[in-house]
Amino acid sequence: MLKKVLLFLILFFVISAFAFNVKSEGAIMKGKAMSKAAKMRKFRRMVIFFKLHSLGFIPIFYKYHPGPMWIVKHAKYLNLTPAQIKQAKILQKGMFQETKSGIKTLKNAINQYRMSAKQTNPSIKGLIEDVKTVGKAETYLGYEMIPFHIKAYRLLNASQKIQFKKLRKMMLKAYNKEMMGKMAMMRKMMMMLRLKMKMLHEKIMMMNR
Repeated sequence: MLKKVLLFLILFFVISAFAFNVKSEGAIMKGKAMSKAAKMRKFRRMVIFFKLHSLGFIPIFYKYHPGPMWIVKHAKYLNLTPAQIKQAKILQKGMFQETKSGIKTLKNAINQYRMSAKQTNPSIKGLIEDVKTVGKAETYLGYEMIPFHIKAYRLLNASQKIQFKKLRKMMLKAYNKEMMGKMAMMRKMMMMLRLKMKMLHEKIMMMNR
């Protein structure tokens, strides 16, 4: 009888320990998934901020000179060597760090300008300096990626540059098509808005008669 009780207790503790481990691993995996999702949201916010504060970097420069991230993404098509991929990834990491630092500097500059502007009788000289600091920080975001993009292109050999040019043309064509689609959608929305405004105006006129 005692042996049966001991056996039952042993089995109970083994099953409990197993269940606890499974639950713990599940919680860890869930935590990792949430952490990854949070990081992605943070990255998207950073990209949006960069687009808004980089002096037209993407439509003016990027579409003609896609950088190290783009080159690594198309490593197979460009037939990159392991050494080239390694160098492009180093550039990619350096570019990300510079961008992250630049965004932080600009946000701090904007916050300082806002704080100064809230004062009842702020210093004119101080406000002008704040605006210059914001402009300098935003200008930095407009050019800090340029060296990394050019250096990434210079990693390629002659035949790879030909493939790069072909792929870039395809990308540019797709980009222009996307922009045309967005413009058409905006025109359609504006037409709908004008129509609604006209209908609202006519309704108001009818009510005032």
